[in-house]
Amino acid sequence: MGYFQSIKSPVNERFVKAFKAKYGQERVIGDPMQVAYNCVHLWKLAAEKAKTFDPAKVAAACAGIELDAPEGKVRVHATNHHVWKKVRVGKARPDGQFDIVWESPNLIEPNPFPKI
Repeated sequence: MGYFQSIKSPVNERFVKAFKAKYGQERVIGDPMQVAYNCVHLWKLAAEKAKTFDPAKVAAACAGIELDAPEGKVRVHATNHHVWKKVRVGKARPDGQFDIVWESPNLIEPNPFPKI
């Protein structure tokens, strides 16, 4: 996974606090929820860079955009528009959280269509 709620960072702590205030203290935030949040913010940055809401121009402006996301820095790939991000391995806990046991030292380049 790229995201676990247990990530220790000021950005994630603000994200978790705001999420729990709105949806309840017992809710656990999973990777897909955080990625959806990131997508909205990445689109906003691309629209600001493109100075338009035109989908084709916003898509063209995506290349290289970076976001300090709850999971840490993410960057949109210049050619495939997937996201560079860290990879994490976690050990599940009974409370629905994960202890992070390994994390890639750098962002991993996305390869959405690998040749087999």
